[in-house]
Amino acid sequence: MNFIQNKNFSHNTVLDNKYKSLIFKKCLIKQSKIEGKTFEDCNFVNIDFGGSDIINCKFKNCNFSNCEFFHVLFLNCYFENVNGSNFDFRSGVIEKTNFKKCNFFSSCFRGSAISENNYSNSILNNCDIKNIVFKKNIYENTVFKFSNLFKSKFLNENLFGLDIQECNTFLCVFKNSDVAKNLILDNYTFVE
Repeated sequence: MNFIQNKNFSHNTVLDNKYKSLIFKKCLIKQSKIEGKTFEDCNFVNIDFGGSDIINCKFKNCNFSNCEFFHVLFLNCYFENVNGSNFDFRSGVIEKTNFKKCNFFSSCFRGSAISENNYSNSILNNCDIKNIVFKKNIYENTVFKFSNLFKSKFLNENLFGLDIQECNTFLCVFKNSDVAKNLILDNYTFVE
C-alpha cells in the first residue's frame, strides 16, 4: 500500500480518477470538490473533509477512522464493504447514495439530512444519530443498534427492512412512514 500523509488538498479539485490501495493519513481535504472518483481498498485516517462536496464517487473495501465530515455533501455515491469508526459527520447531507455491507460504529451523524438512499446489509452501532431528518430511504436487512436517535424524524420512510435495536428513540417522529410492528419504540415516540 502507498502512503499519503500530512498533505493539504483543501480548496482543490481532486485530480486522479481512481485511487487503489492507498492510506491517507492526517490530510486536509476541506472545501474541495471530489467528483466521479473511485477509491478501492483505501484507508482514511484522521482526514478532515469539512465542507467538501463528494459527488458520484465509489468507495469499495475502504475504512474511515477518526475523520471529520462537518457540513459535507455526499450525492449519488456508492459505498460497498466500507467500515467507519469514530468519525464526525455533523450537519451533513447524504442523498441518493447506496450503502451495501457497510458498518459504522462509535460515530456521529448528528443534525444531518439523510434522504433517498439505499441501505443494504448495513449496521450503525453505538452512533450519535440525534436530530436527523431521514426521508424516503430504503432499508434492506439494516440495523441501528445501541444508538441515540433522540429527536430524529423519519418522513415518508418504509422501515420494514430496518431493525432498531436498543436505541434511544425519545421524541422521535415517524410521519407518513410504514413502521414495522416489531420495532421497539420509546413511549414518547410519535407515530403519525
